[in-house]
Amino acid sequence: MKNHWSVRKLVALTLRSGDIDSGFLSHKRAQEGIRLHQKLQRAYPPSFESEVTIAGTVAYDGGEIYLEGRIDGVDEDACLLDEIKSTVYTKEAIDARPDELHWTQLKCYGYLYAKAKGLDEVHLRLTYIRIEDEEVFRYDKTMAFAELDAFMKEVMARFQRIQKRLADFEAMSLATAKALLFPYGDFRPGQRDMAVAVYNMIQTEGTLLVQAPTGIGKTIATLFSSIKAIGEGLIGGVFYATGRSTQKTVATDTLALLKEKGLRIKSTELVAKEKACLNDTLNCTPEACPYAKGHYDRLLDGIVDIYDHADLFDGPTVARFAEKHRLCPFEFALDLSNLSQILIGDYNYIFHPKSYLERLMEDRDRLKSTCLLVDEAHNLIDRGRDMYSGSLSVEELESVDYPTKKIKSLAIDLAEKIRAVAAAEDTTYDQLDEDFSEAVEDFIDAAANYLARLKAEPEEDFLELYFHLLDWQNLNLYYDEDRFTFFVPRKNTLRLMCLDPSRVLSARRELFQSAVYFSATLSPMDYHSYCLGAGEERKAMVLDSPFDPAHLLILHPPHLSTKYKDRARTLPEISRYLQAFSTTREGNFIHFFPSYAYKDQVYAACTEWEECGHDQARSMTEKERADYIDRFRNERPVHGYGVMGGTFSEGVDLSGEALMGVSILTLSLPGLSRERELIKNRFNRLGKDGYAYAYTYPGLTKVVQAAGRINRSDSDRGQLLL
Repeated sequence: MKNHWSVRKLVALTLRSGDIDSGFLSHKRAQEGIRLHQKLQRAYPPSFESEVTIAGTVAYDGGEIYLEGRIDGVDEDACLLDEIKSTVYTKEAIDARPDELHWTQLKCYGYLYAKAKGLDEVHLRLTYIRIEDEEVFRYDKTMAFAELDAFMKEVMARFQRIQKRLADFEAMSLATAKALLFPYGDFRPGQRDMAVAVYNMIQTEGTLLVQAPTGIGKTIATLFSSIKAIGEGLIGGVFYATGRSTQKTVATDTLALLKEKGLRIKSTELVAKEKACLNDTLNCTPEACPYAKGHYDRLLDGIVDIYDHADLFDGPTVARFAEKHRLCPFEFALDLSNLSQILIGDYNYIFHPKSYLERLMEDRDRLKSTCLLVDEAHNLIDRGRDMYSGSLSVEELESVDYPTKKIKSLAIDLAEKIRAVAAAEDTTYDQLDEDFSEAVEDFIDAAANYLARLKAEPEEDFLELYFHLLDWQNLNLYYDEDRFTFFVPRKNTLRLMCLDPSRVLSARRELFQSAVYFSATLSPMDYHSYCLGAGEERKAMVLDSPFDPAHLLILHPPHLSTKYKDRARTLPEISRYLQAFSTTREGNFIHFFPSYAYKDQVYAACTEWEECGHDQARSMTEKERADYIDRFRNERPVHGYGVMGGTFSEGVDLSGEALMGVSILTLSLPGLSRERELIKNRFNRLGKDGYAYAYTYPGLTKVVQAAGRINRSDSDRGQLLL
């Protein structure tokens, strides 16, 4: 099989140089760039052909690659290749600082074209069109094939540093994946069925939903099957998507275990920029960050080093090599993702409208050979709603110090438009007037052009507002009035609200070769299948618990009310129940509540007897969350007080003596709100049970997840107080 590389990917890996620098080109402005790009192509004279695919083999010492790309415009009679780029910069700014990557890409096209046509020379043109005023400026070069051939040899000399490693490792990796045995010898009951179903779904390129109880071993079942499919050549890679860092850790630990059993496969954990950053402050400019300064000059050395010494590029490993080579760990991991067959990351990298992983999501060929694994899939429904929702307010516009009179005037105009539509609380709109969107876009254009000319650091509050408005416009690209609405949660605030994320989630799923959604709580299956956008052709399976039900004691005092109106009255009795439940036998327990307010209320009522309380704070750092869990593993007794749906009620493995029991105080139904009522009404209109979709199913899911913290293995014994 030919070793395929795109010109863009080859150039990005081998020839980038200089600094990381945050830019100001938004997704919406990128859409505008595409429009202008097409406008220039339509204006080509008849001798030009647009979107010309060019490909060919390129040799290097030890092998060859099949290199391909698409040229924006070709005048075959004049042997002229035209590459179009949109920009926010002026001609003077580009003259002062030409983008060498643009020229490098064009030279690669020139080499392929001249070689294919047997030309002695070729004319290269780089055309820029400025987004603000559509000014066009062009740069021309004529290059002999001998020059282009020498240039390509230099590119391939740099490329072969990594390519030989890739080729050698791939052969070994496929062999170890094919020979891999299940690491535990025997499967748990139901686990083998799940693993087989995942493998079969990959074979048929379909979508599978699996409800498998806590403790069955879902992570190893899905990853093992997917890796076996890689070994058999059914797929080229896997993206393991999850909504919690604890679940990413389970996945990386599983891969580490498989490596101990002989697997050799490159895997990258994608860590959020804020968590990965090694600098004192999160400021991704060469002036403020030593890791951004000269990052690309050191990148290839860093890639070669980590590739030679590690297979699992998890957060700590990437950070260690990033520190060694003075690289930005976030950008380093993104580049390593191009060289990895297994990627582990948050839902955002797949489903977010802006923060998706471009290196994967814009590589259609790679996507069509990648299996998507979605862990704790029940969480994706509300996460999907949040990703595609946003808000604007008069308050945020009035809190910024604007740098020019023009921008301030545009901000005042936009604030007045928000006041007009958000004058009355709880108002909803199917559509906004076109002049509202124009006011947002006018502000963005003015701000972008100011920032493009600015030599100093912009004010942080102004920059945050600029990016916030970009996000708003980006969300509007996905709007349809059946699944979204504009809503006024309070006066002078306008919210774009995603009521039903099924269509946007489905659009991303359909890009993949296959998809598997799995969780301990996917009941009712029809509800989850619809809201996740799994499609009508999806398959589903529900597995029973592998553990003896006699190992779990379930207690329920039916006369004790935890209804909101009764909570103050029943506090003393609830305190006595929790005391008896958690002190009759010495051990570790967690009491879960539907809200922080109720948790705090009960915790205060227990202070007379509670000596081992371990309270979940409303806001905790990553380290604080890890310390919270570690206390259960290292101490006795510990009595945790936590919130359902939070960090500690899902995806946390406390087996053996780390946890003896869980109490759950009332259903964790979402609170009555205008937003939830809008969701309810959306599903009522579809002929579904709107109340269940908006309230009951999400609430029951949290209860089952919290209860699933108790028995995690065959030997565990525990008790549940409802």
